[in-house]
Amino acid sequence: MVAAERRTSVVTRSIARRVTLPAGAKLLDAMADALEALGATSGQVELLDGSLSRVSYCFPALCEDASTAVTYSSTHEAMVPARVIAGSATVGFRDGKRLAHCHASWFDANGDVRGGHLWWETVIGPGPVEAIVHALDEAELICETDPETRLPVFTPHPCPSRKLEKANSVRAVISRLAPGVEVAAAVREIMREQGFQQASIAGSVGSLVGAVFHRANNTVAVVDGPATEVTFTGEFDLRDPNAPAPWFSGIAIDRFGAVHTGQLVEEETIVACAMELLVEEVFNERT
Repeated sequence: MVAAERRTSVVTRSIARRVTLPAGAKLLDAMADALEALGATSGQVELLDGSLSRVSYCFPALCEDASTAVTYSSTHEAMVPARVIAGSATVGFRDGKRLAHCHASWFDANGDVRGGHLWWETVIGPGPVEAIVHALDEAELICETDPETRLPVFTPHPCPSRKLEKANSVRAVISRLAPGVEVAAAVREIMREQGFQQASIAGSVGSLVGAVFHRANNTVAVVDGPATEVTFTGEFDLRDPNAPAPWFSGIAIDRFGAVHTGQLVEEETIVACAMELLVEEVFNERT
């Protein structure tokens, strides 16, 4: 069943805080605790640096029986300790229990670059993990089975204000993008609707129909689909309608488990299964 609405959005406020997630904790629990310490129940998380003593993960795979749009590979266990390169996570609930949707890349114990969709058995250690949490005020993220893809996806739902510190928060929109939506176009559409002249995207996670990265000498690198797991960041500016995004970069993990990085080609950022997208208003001192 294909839904007519291709973007589900909740207008809210967001507080961003740099936090240290403690060694010995499961990554899911530590991210949820950090959000709750700010008075929120749901939010997006950027993983910046740190170590993992267990990394349980998978990556995209073709669904041979067509029961779902795509599926997951078998579960892999990384050689540890692993060092985080970067990652993003959506933290919310499924059936009333804590759940996170997390894509990340890391150096394993051999120094090889790996990446994938982290399972909740992943554990921080032997040292902590540095992260930025984006706590959402009037939105709750609920994971449910999407009738279109028949996969579990997070969808934002409005909720009463958590009365987060308004002086330290910014206007934001949290969205779920459906298959076929162009991410960069959706960001600009959200900005125009809310009157954001400048905005950032961070802690956003999902899948693209492949991915295309800029390379030197006006060439590109194309990542094989039909779905690649991604985490990305960027800044958009609508003050000059002819100006491209100052930067829009990401990490993509393909269905062979290979990791690709770089500046994304905006017109090729097409959602495969779903995208959990956080757009936050940015104020520039020059404006």
